[in-house]
Amino acid sequence: MPQSPALSAAPTRRQGASVNLTEPRAARTHEALTTALFVLLDEHDLTEISISELCRTAGVHRTTFYGHYADIYAFAGDSFGSILDQLADLDQLDAGQQSASVEAITASYYDSVRAILAHILEHRRAYRMMFSTRVDAGFRRELHQRLLRHADVAVANWRRFGLAQDVDPESAAAFIAGGSVGVLEQWALSNATDVDRAAADIVGTTEAWLESRRLAESQA
Repeated sequence: MPQSPALSAAPTRRQGASVNLTEPRAARTHEALTTALFVLLDEHDLTEISISELCRTAGVHRTTFYGHYADIYAFAGDSFGSILDQLADLDQLDAGQQSASVEAITASYYDSVRAILAHILEHRRAYRMMFSTRVDAGFRRELHQRLLRHADVAVANWRRFGLAQDVDPESAAAFIAGGSVGVLEQWALSNATDVDRAAADIVGTTEAWLESRRLAESQA
């Protein structure tokens, strides 16, 4: 999801305005609200948290909040999505891996997956709340859009090495992003704690998919 240099036009209900996190004041406000959200989600369902309580916990004025977001659902989706963006850091991967090997890219992918899983494990109760909320917060949609951008990078990296050349890039990225949302939800709702094994399983699934593509291409 592209970041705008300033807050966009007033959003409709449950749509958030992208915040320029490179602007120090906006970044501090976003961090304070995100920290408060995690604290409150340890005790309450998202549907039970009011804007007043969130802002009071964060030390942020309600007017400031509404200058950024339409409601708490829009903020929650954007906040969790931003965290996963930072943990994946695939923009840096894309910029730094133009001449890297397949092994180096796979290792970077593994590290980003592991970081995301570890973060969800640390805040599992909050993520369970988000995935299980009784109100459609647009959370899965927000995750899908973020992960779709990451998948675009992954597919572009594969194609640089001649892999999956006959696969439509947009379809492949959509497939990967959708599957990634499902994997993160499964991890959040499970009782598993072995982050390394889970990350290896996810990366291994991708490698198995690529291998199946190689076989299909060789038999075509």
